[in-house]
Amino acid sequence: MKHLFLFLLTLTLIGCATRPDDGPPPASAQIQKKEVALPFQSKAVPPKTLDKALLYNYLAGEISIQRGAWEQAYEHLLLAATEAKDAVAASKAARLAWRQEDMIRATRATRLWVEYAPNDLSARQLAMLTALRNDDLEQALEQARAILAIASAKGKDGFLLLSSALATSKEKGKLTLIQQLAGQYPEDAHAQYAMALVSTQEKQFDAALRAIEKSQQLKPDWDKPYLLQVQVYAMQGDEAGAEKVLREAAASHPSPALLEAYGRLLMQQKKYPQALESFRKALKLSPDDQDLLYMVGILALQVKDWDLAKSTWEQLRDSPRYHKVQEAWYFLGQMEELQGNLKQATENYSRVKNGRLHSDAQIRTAILTAKLGKLEEAHELFNALRLTDPDQAVQIYITEAQLLKELHKPDAALELYNEAIDAYPQEADLLYARGLLAADLGKIDLAEKDFKAALAIQPDDADALNALGYTLADQTDRYAEAHAYIKKALELNPDSAAILDSMGWVLFRMKEYEQALAYLRKAAAKLDDPEITAHLIEVLWVTGSRQEAQKLLDEASTSYPDNPKIEDVKQRLQ
Repeated sequence: MKHLFLFLLTLTLIGCATRPDDGPPPASAQIQKKEVALPFQSKAVPPKTLDKALLYNYLAGEISIQRGAWEQAYEHLLLAATEAKDAVAASKAARLAWRQEDMIRATRATRLWVEYAPNDLSARQLAMLTALRNDDLEQALEQARAILAIASAKGKDGFLLLSSALATSKEKGKLTLIQQLAGQYPEDAHAQYAMALVSTQEKQFDAALRAIEKSQQLKPDWDKPYLLQVQVYAMQGDEAGAEKVLREAAASHPSPALLEAYGRLLMQQKKYPQALESFRKALKLSPDDQDLLYMVGILALQVKDWDLAKSTWEQLRDSPRYHKVQEAWYFLGQMEELQGNLKQATENYSRVKNGRLHSDAQIRTAILTAKLGKLEEAHELFNALRLTDPDQAVQIYITEAQLLKELHKPDAALELYNEAIDAYPQEADLLYARGLLAADLGKIDLAEKDFKAALAIQPDDADALNALGYTLADQTDRYAEAHAYIKKALELNPDSAAILDSMGWVLFRMKEYEQALAYLRKAAAKLDDPEITAHLIEVLWVTGSRQEAQKLLDEASTSYPDNPKIEDVKQRLQ
């Protein structure tokens, strides 16, 4: 939830002052733009011709920038700017000095930039920040007022521009500046919102909430103050309050941004049907938003609404505005795979020719080919993937071997691991994976050898330590040795349900029943897993809590029908 709230704050800070153009503006808009009366006029008169000295300073400045000689670059550019009355050269000099935190030079160059281009918002923003850095509040206020005047003439949100610029500033004076400005515009919702933003950045949360409330009163249907209010509550640790604000705002003042934010929060809470509903409402308000449509497609897959998923991904695939057709084909493949239509899924995956999902589509194709019974063809596909993507060869070996095990061909999986380890003898992941398979097959000597080899490469691998300890505890009587490995694994990863389960199991084998029960209860509380449940049932039974054990067994038999671990404990205890 915290990550979502921080993401929302970023969106709020940046805002949506402008949208990418869908094309060139109409002629009428171009004419209107030319007729805008800007509030300031430059009196600087540039020379009609470039002399040699001026040209030299331009060239020398650019060359010095490329060489990283910023002081020389600054001097040459400032000379060029002064002689030519050139705002571009002045802006480069000002930014160079600002990046080097040389406020004397930055102030000098910025003044020239403002003089030559008095209606340039970037020039005014840097002039304001430079003044703040110099503790010159009056000058900063003058530049801020100029930003508001220019933005108003250009039809932009001046207070949003101010708060965006101030977000990059570390000077304490920025809060005083925005308070004074907002005080001059008490009936402007944007002014109050800007003050709330800066107050939030300065962690003045009470002041931020007061400004947010005033902004909401002045402009009740504006979504940004509600999003910022969510952030303020979250930053104070009041996640319940943040969620309440977001939920109520999305209901009472629905906007695409609020509904999307609420939908993402619901996704984090794994409330996928409700999240889908929120995204669909957002999409209804903004039907051309391809990102919202994408999220609807993802969630439709999650809730298994196949008709909606199919129509959504086909719409994205066929949309001239959506430039990720390959992704659409991938998710159409996933949709068919989830429904068990493996042949159609492979056809869809095969249409993914490039992009970030290309490799995964190829792997899914190989996996589904094997599941369709074409093992040799699948093996050739896996081999081709290992050749074309050598950086992923080890993981591809593991994927293919795990697939063979899933298809009840453990001997073929073991043979593949042998081939992989011959090719990559120092890959701990391969040794660990073969060790797990060997343990499942009862090949304890090989499993122990592989786990220890993996630990020789990565001594602090908690998973390998746990696997070695559990294997010794479960399939040998070397309990003290097993306990030592699991103890070390637990020290490295104390919150792992799997390691807590192993500790409970080895203590059970050592007849330390009360301690075993404590660890197994903790593991079961962290993870709903049939093997952990089977261990807990057995220990409860042995310690005399047979009614609780039977209740858990009945529940597990319903939740995990035909699970071998549950079936094994059922046969042994009944």
